[in-house]
Amino acid sequence: MRIAVTGGTGKAGRWVVTHLRDKGYDVLNVDWKHDGSAHGLCLVVDLTDPGQCYDALAGADAVVHLAAIPAPEIRPHSETFRINTVSTYNVFAAAEAHGLSRVVWASSETTLGLPFDEPPAFAPIDESHPPRPESSYALAKLVGETMADQFVRRTGTPHVGLRISNIME
Repeated sequence: MRIAVTGGTGKAGRWVVTHLRDKGYDVLNVDWKHDGSAHGLCLVVDLTDPGQCYDALAGADAVVHLAAIPAPEIRPHSETFRINTVSTYNVFAAAEAHGLSRVVWASSETTLGLPFDEPPAFAPIDESHPPRPESSYALAKLVGETMADQFVRRTGTPHVGLRISNIME
């Protein structure tokens, strides 16, 4: 099985790439930055470009989409929203076009308002808690969840969204 991992050079992605390769999967790291691996194991791509994204996922059976501006305040708010939203759409659309069997992708706990500027609506928090994004980063992740729902309805392809918390090195 060939798995494309977007953002495979990042904090989470490099561990996912290593783990999947150790399990015997054929893994292609798709990132804006090369990871130093051997020829053919990493592809440098701008995922906000639909053509580059489409080409990068050709031949894959599944995708783990981890590429993103990883937090608020790294880039201007509008750039964080644009890059994260457009790249996620392009990955989902390319997965559909190529008939990938599964999409696993990183959402964020920030869709719920974490860390809370205001107390949560209720505790303990579960999947029924209303979304309350408080940054352009969190809003982009919520838009990604909405897009995933739409792609699942249209294609039937499983999209597994992981509301990941902060990743520390």
